[in-house]
Amino acid sequence: MIGIDTNILLRLTCQDDSIQSKQALALAKRLTAEEPGFINSSVLLEFIWTARRRIKMSKEELKAILSGLLDSDDLILEDEALIEQTLDEMARSAEEFADIFIALKNRALGCQTTMTFDRRAARTVPHMELLT
Repeated sequence: MIGIDTNILLRLTCQDDSIQSKQALALAKRLTAEEPGFINSSVLLEFIWTARRRIKMSKEELKAILSGLLDSDDLILEDEALIEQTLDEMARSAEEFADIFIALKNRALGCQTTMTFDRRAARTVPHMELLT
């Protein structure tokens, strides 16, 4: 198994650097079900933040990319079930991936709720509560 960093995912999806994008694609082609790439949750959250805030990727584009990553036989994503739950919740919500994922992850780890100062997230994300 080979760990994949955020910048590799960005080069693969954005194709914004000719040299690094070619290198990232060559790595992706080397991955197999027997020797897969691994994307941990921290990398995924950093990738999503960068894609949404810096690159201005739409939620729909992001959902398509995440679905493709989940469907790949050559990649393993940490917390795959939680990622799928988060995508399902995003379909019903205007909230961002990270807020939903954090609340669901905390719930899965035994937290009753996730406290936040984000008023909108507290109203719309299951298991999030506004700290007042």
